[in-house]
Amino acid sequence: MRYAFILTTAILLGLPGCCPFKTCKQKEIRMTEEASEEPAISVKFVYSMCNDIDAMRHFYTDLLGLKEIAFYNDAEQKFGYLSYLCAGDLEFDFFYIGQEVSVHEEWSWQPGYDGGTLPVTSWSVQIPEADFPAVVKRLQEDGVKSFKGNPYWCLDSYWAFPVADPQGYTVEVYCIPASKPASTQWSVE
Repeated sequence: MRYAFILTTAILLGLPGCCPFKTCKQKEIRMTEEASEEPAISVKFVYSMCNDIDAMRHFYTDLLGLKEIAFYNDAEQKFGYLSYLCAGDLEFDFFYIGQEVSVHEEWSWQPGYDGGTLPVTSWSVQIPEADFPAVVKRLQEDGVKSFKGNPYWCLDSYWAFPVADPQGYTVEVYCIPASKPASTQWSVE
């Protein structure tokens, strides 16, 4: 839903670099009525590999505040997993199987922000508006690598704070405020 909003906004406003379909014309992109209906087929599990299941747990559970539904780490057997249940019944899972996975050093490309160019998988995590300042503070105090030092107002609709998780995946931590802020410069009161 957020992606459709960003894509539609980028197309309607003609924002340069925001349309992922660089060769498409505005009239070629259509939002169908079926897009608003409940899909007959849905994605239920997303699996991602990592090198340190404990570091991933600290990042996603302690810093971001996601609610884990399962955690297991057996260093001797070189196997571990970490699971989160997300909105829409999607399970987001991390696995460690004793094989090293490359850590991304660059920012991945995502629609809506002006920095990443690495063509790898990334994701966005929406934080409730009331919790967003505390999450940003925890990430900053923990020394998590961030794309910019502070959140920034993005596409005139939400606060964005892209960070790198322990595996180097780009994670856009964001919140959509109930109303546009008086100032679009981030400040914590």
